[in-house]
Amino acid sequence: MIPLLLRIRVRNEDHRGVNLWLPLFLLWLIVLPLLVALLPLVLLAALILWPSGKGKVLLYGYVMIFGLIGYMSGLKIDIRSRSNNIYINLI
Repeated sequence: MIPLLLRIRVRNEDHRGVNLWLPLFLLWLIVLPLLVALLPLVLLAALILWPSGKGKVLLYGYVMIFGLIGYMSGLKIDIRSRSNNIYINLI
């Protein structure tokens, strides 16, 4: 499942901070159709590069983009310093 929301929480040493909820589904409405529209060009480039062995790598990399997007859901990043705490969560 692709991540639909990005939550960013920044807090300082006074425990005051900012909570941001960013809707990623609006970004996916632009990115995913763009990736699908580029598919014929990627296939053509892979066909041209196939004799050199780089076509297989190009196709594999294109498929891995979709896998990477799918596995980003549930990613949590927690950064702490002496004065600030930053928490990033992909939901």
